[in-house]
Amino acid sequence: MASEILLLRLMTGEDVIGRITKNEKTITIEKGFVLIPTQQAPGQPVKIMMTPYAPYTEGDKIDVQNEFVISTSKPKKQILDNYAVSTSPISTPKKQLITETGLPSLKV
Repeated sequence: MASEILLLRLMTGEDVIGRITKNEKTITIEKGFVLIPTQQAPGQPVKIMMTPYAPYTEGDKIDVQNEFVISTSKPKKQILDNYAVSTSPISTPKKQLITETGLPSLKV
């Protein structure tokens, strides 16, 4: 079966993003991360932290029984982009405009 990057809500209340392959009795999560909302103080914006799902296992694939998955959905673009950065072996630089103040100074 083909896999795609989806967001799962598990019976435990965890939101897990990963490369998902649906099978007859299980769902395989590859390179899964748990999304954890955090907030510094009331009134402050909520930030999303990602931590590896089942980090103490061999490999990066976990099979979850279908009955333990409440829902599947496509993640928002910003979450999908952050997931791609977290799972890619290639480091991508932040996009920013290069200006005179952004250039390193040369000492002569």
